[in-house]
Amino acid sequence: MHALDGRWVDIIDRVHKRGALVKVLDRDYLNLTKPINRGILAFLSALAEDERHHIVKRANDGSAAARKRGVQFGRKLKLSEHQQAEALRRMAAGESCGAIAKTFGVHHATVARLAA
Repeated sequence: MHALDGRWVDIIDRVHKRGALVKVLDRDYLNLTKPINRGILAFLSALAEDERHHIVKRANDGSAAARKRGVQFGRKLKLSEHQQAEALRRMAAGESCGAIAKTFGVHHATVARLAA
């Protein structure tokens, strides 16, 4: 949980309602025993939450724009389409996944997943 995450404000509020005080020992400016400082924390939390929302939106917009340009996401395929077709043909002929995988230099599970 980030220090300015909105959940922290809720936790601090619950602790305060039970009669305990929260004091951040390594940050004197976050002395939460005073109402003004709790208000400042709530304000900073709201700013952080808003900024996080904008970051996620920009990242999603960037991903959408990249997809429109044809950018491929994820790992590159271990076997080309031609190699996949060849592996499937050889499996259909009865050759083992391990033997096929050896010729392509991949793990046998890579070849086995083609049949699934």
